[in-house]
Amino acid sequence: MIRINLLPTAKAKRTKTRTELQTQLLLAGVSVGLTVILCGYFWWQLNHQITMLRNDQARATKERDVLREKVKEVENYEANKKLLEEKNRIIEQLKRNQSGPVHLLDEISKNLPERVWLVSLNEQEGKIDLAGRAITNADIVDFINNLKRSPFFKDVQIIESKQSNDNEKKIVLYDFKLACTIVL
Repeated sequence: MIRINLLPTAKAKRTKTRTELQTQLLLAGVSVGLTVILCGYFWWQLNHQITMLRNDQARATKERDVLREKVKEVENYEANKKLLEEKNRIIEQLKRNQSGPVHLLDEISKNLPERVWLVSLNEQEGKIDLAGRAITNADIVDFINNLKRSPFFKDVQIIESKQSNDNEKKIVLYDFKLACTIVL
């Protein structure tokens, strides 16, 4: 007769334990695999963000350098503009002052009597010093009176008048010096 042992044996328990162990190992492997995959994904994503931020930083640096160049150009433009404005102002002032000496010489020549001539004329800051010669003292007085009547001159004063001899022509002449102020 055949005997069948229906009682559980140690072998059956072992199989169950082995199956549970294999299941647990499989679950642990899957968990470790998923953890590695998740860590790899997060590492890749962070690495990608770092790359993007570095690219943004490089682009921002280039843009900053371009803007600095533009700022320098603007500063140079403004400096050049100020320089040109200053030059234009000087040119305009020279143009305004250009008519002054012409007008001065015209007024002096209009008021100069026939027998009076000028030897020198100096003008500084509106003050005029004249030196000249005349045939008589009366001619010098006529010249002074003419200058006083002119609206272009004020404070006309005689500084010196003295008699001198022209040895070549044997004529008596009068040397004089005058000072006056220009009225603009």
